[in-house]
Amino acid sequence: MPETLRLFVGIDVGDAWTERLCAVADRLRDGLGRSVRWVRPEFYHVTVVFLGDQPPASVAQLGELLHAAATRVEPFELHLVDVGPIGRHEHGALVARVHDPSGQLQRFRVELDRGLRQLGVPYDSKRLVPHVTIGRPRGRSGPLQARSVNLQDDPPLLVREVNLVKSDLLPTGPRYETIATAHFGIQRSHEEDVT
Repeated sequence: MPETLRLFVGIDVGDAWTERLCAVADRLRDGLGRSVRWVRPEFYHVTVVFLGDQPPASVAQLGELLHAAATRVEPFELHLVDVGPIGRHEHGALVARVHDPSGQLQRFRVELDRGLRQLGVPYDSKRLVPHVTIGRPRGRSGPLQARSVNLQDDPPLLVREVNLVKSDLLPTGPRYETIATAHFGIQRSHEEDVT
């Protein structure tokens, strides 16, 4: 058992969004080429909060917190806005920006923040800016130069659940494993397994 687990709370974007974002990435690939390390489609997600390195013994407690926070928020819709460069981390990233019209995602994040602080769990408390990362600059290629692609006419994503995910950084790329899932607006009727 490793000393720590690298964890985050994230939302799976589903098949329809994954296919759409793959199509956009394919369209942008010709212009950006090798200046971008493209995220594999099976890793597309919206990060709600990055927890970083946590002791394995905290997984059950974090799973309980995830469930408690999710029961206070009803299922909600997220909408794609566009794909374009964002931020300054490693000269930015290529992301699909996501709109939270109901405010439920932000409300859920507030519930998580409150619980994490009460438990004394260290985490990345940066403001939630919902997005799906589809590419990052490769090496010293500098800021990404990509035109924005409008996605506002795409169907929304109905979000019913959220995951606690373990992220292993390997030489071949990251590997994600869902270790707990909570459903929005649903009280736990029996003890759920947290692996």
